[in-house]
Amino acid sequence: MDKWSEFKEEVRAQTDLIALIGETRTVTPRKGGSEYVTLCPFHDDHDPSMTIDPSRQTYRCWVCNEGGDCFSYVQKLEGLQFRDALEQLANRAGLEMPKNQQKSGTRGTDRNTLLSALGWASQKFHNCLLTDPAAEAARDYLLDRGFCEEIWSDFEIGFHPGPWEWLGNSSNGKFTKQQLEEARLIAQRANGGGYFDHFRNRIIFPIRNERGQVIAFGGRVLPGSEDEKFGKYQNSKESYLFNKSKQLYGIDHARDAMRGRNQVIVVEGYTDCISLHQVGIPNVVATLGTALTHEHVALIKRFCQNVILIFDGDKAGQNAANRALPRLLSHEIELKLLALPDGMDPPEYLEKHGVQEFQNLLQKAQEAWDFKLQQLAGEHNSNSTFASEKITEEMLALIAVAPALQGTKREDLLLNRLANQVGLRGSQEQKLRSDLAKLRAKGPKVASSQHSISRSQPNDADVDFFHQQTNDLNGEEFNQVFQETSRDVPQVSLRKQIDQLLKPNLNRRTALERDLLEIIIMMPECITVVLQRETMTIIRNKIVLELLSQCAEQNQRGEYTGVDSLMSELEEPELKRFIMAITTEAEQKKITDKLQETLQDSEGNRIPFYLNQVIEQLNWEQRESQHRTSTRTVAIENHEPTSVDERMRQMLQDAAQFHQQRVTRNTASSQ
Repeated sequence: MDKWSEFKEEVRAQTDLIALIGETRTVTPRKGGSEYVTLCPFHDDHDPSMTIDPSRQTYRCWVCNEGGDCFSYVQKLEGLQFRDALEQLANRAGLEMPKNQQKSGTRGTDRNTLLSALGWASQKFHNCLLTDPAAEAARDYLLDRGFCEEIWSDFEIGFHPGPWEWLGNSSNGKFTKQQLEEARLIAQRANGGGYFDHFRNRIIFPIRNERGQVIAFGGRVLPGSEDEKFGKYQNSKESYLFNKSKQLYGIDHARDAMRGRNQVIVVEGYTDCISLHQVGIPNVVATLGTALTHEHVALIKRFCQNVILIFDGDKAGQNAANRALPRLLSHEIELKLLALPDGMDPPEYLEKHGVQEFQNLLQKAQEAWDFKLQQLAGEHNSNSTFASEKITEEMLALIAVAPALQGTKREDLLLNRLANQVGLRGSQEQKLRSDLAKLRAKGPKVASSQHSISRSQPNDADVDFFHQQTNDLNGEEFNQVFQETSRDVPQVSLRKQIDQLLKPNLNRRTALERDLLEIIIMMPECITVVLQRETMTIIRNKIVLELLSQCAEQNQRGEYTGVDSLMSELEEPELKRFIMAITTEAEQKKITDKLQETLQDSEGNRIPFYLNQVIEQLNWEQRESQHRTSTRTVAIENHEPTSVDERMRQMLQDAAQFHQQRVTRNTASSQ
């Protein structure tokens, strides 16, 4: 076991899952302490449905099927990647991360030191706003904008009073100039004569990650300041801690409400976000600048699936929203759009109409499909053939990039609505479905050529959602966006694939493959038989094959012991959820008991009868599949009898032999 794996196991050993979960919810023992129960944090639970196994240090919810170990619990609860969850649990256990695993800045300052420097700076800015006479104008500005002092503290809003060296000179040896520079708080002067602060004479908005750690700052210049020439808003320069294309302002405040309501409201800037939080709308985040990216959507999807985008109602805002649609809908989210009237921003609308009217307005947010169809109908006269074709082309391109729609009733409704809009009936409506299928089929291929070209171009993948000055998208432009966005978006998420695998009505082959994995988990020594018979070469399901491969690799190292060693190897929480679910089902089916009956194989070894049965049935399914393929090939080949070649003759003989074996097998099973 390498040092990294050893450290993971040390963190796991130092983390009591019952105590960890008990930090945020009540945990109750059952069955004399052999298991514990609690309310599940991953769904609206009113009757404790999460069970914790203290001996195995795992959890599973019987309602929503969540399950895993201490790492996956923190990943799911906090919306973290594995390494961040590991670091959080390591800090909780008082363990120091291995040095060679700590990411570092350009000059080697470790992550924790940089976070400490940024946290210190945030407190320094905040104290200045609250108490420094130089911040009086900033306090007046915030109060005039309607922000109360309580919200200043909630978001730790601060102020930089003006001198270029104010922050750098305030560290008093607590942090070196190099560390402050790597934290993007100060920069070296071009002439080498000392350092200057990145922000000056600005209201400061700390930017925090989903864990609440300060990773950067945004600064808003005071009206009338001479520093307006440097721009009204500034963000920290990007670092390995901060990338504006991956971060959303307010995510630390909004994440629990996002999860609870399964919805997020995305607005333009810091003050828009804060104003909505202040009036009791907590599930609000803001983009940093104007770009909305795949990474932003991936961050949102950790906490919820429903998104309302609020944008300016003018032409530029509508065009930017229009341009954002294909990229956003390429993810499995429910997307609605809302344009505020008269070009107002959220604080202005709240001041004029109040929070209740704003809530009413949210209820009127349009589904993305309605927004697009209504926009196209307004732009084109749908009575003309050309206009109908353009509307159809652009709507199909939009529907094609949405993986969650494919094959659903909602897709049928959208196509029916589109057909009614452009006046298609009967066979013409059916052609819509045919065209959509063709577009989906060719989309990734076309996209790959587009992708190869764009690699040499500057990265313009970010969607300028709010203020991008663009012309209306025509059909070609829309298809180009479709091709670019579809190239790297998985058509089915890992979670959905696993949900499919957990269903009881699997097809026969997939069910057998899952049975095989259950056997290997419940009786680890069976992996030897599976490897000897090369059964893994015929496994089709990618998830099952990946997990079997993990078992085989551990077995080769002499480390495979079943569910515990497999869970310790995995970092993906969805795979852990799957393992916990099928392990529980295997225990309920008493797989271990079924494996006690043995038989002697052709080499004289005793192996479980049930294992042999599953492998034999899988082999038969493989031969059935090969037979179907051979039959199709024979039917397609159109040779004269005199021209039958050796390959075709062999295929015919194999088909006849398999047919005879199938007849014999069916006869035996019916007796």
